[in-house]
Amino acid sequence: MEFSQIRENVLFINETVGTFDVSLCDEREIEESAYKLYWDYNCEYAIITAFNEKASYPLSYDEVLEIKEKLPFNWRAICGALTGAFFILSTTLPQKSSVKAVEELISFHNETPLPLSRGRFFKELPKVAVGSVLCRDSIVNWCKKAGISPRSLERSERCALITADVAVKTVQLIKKYSLELVKD
Repeated sequence: MEFSQIRENVLFINETVGTFDVSLCDEREIEESAYKLYWDYNCEYAIITAFNEKASYPLSYDEVLEIKEKLPFNWRAICGALTGAFFILSTTLPQKSSVKAVEELISFHNETPLPLSRGRFFKELPKVAVGSVLCRDSIVNWCKKAGISPRSLERSERCALITADVAVKTVQLIKKYSLELVKD
């Protein structure tokens, strides 16, 4: 998916839903919450629900799913941790800032050797820059470079940790772009 299509979806969400104030939550709390919630259902659910619980984000996961049905471009192939974060950023920052934040989040996801967080099943997992926002490509690239099976617990743990990393980065981006608004 091209960034222009992601951008159009981000703008659509912002125009359709508007923006909300959220509580600035502790990065460690959002990290732990997103990690735990990943194991309950999936990465997108974990991001949205962690922000519901830790930052008073008002849209439920079911509401996010309803809005996703109306997006100009379907982003089912994109990592769910990212799409959950795209919703948070689209509805907590003004349009221009949300687009910049989404672009920065994509760069973080694609270019940073992840995971940064630590989980409960393995002391440490290989850190790999995956170079793609697409879920399948991200998993395959990580597994090949790490020498780990895509059907392993290590791979699942990696996705839970990436979800935690994306949640933390989302908090950091909200803080960063909110501060820029105050300066302007």
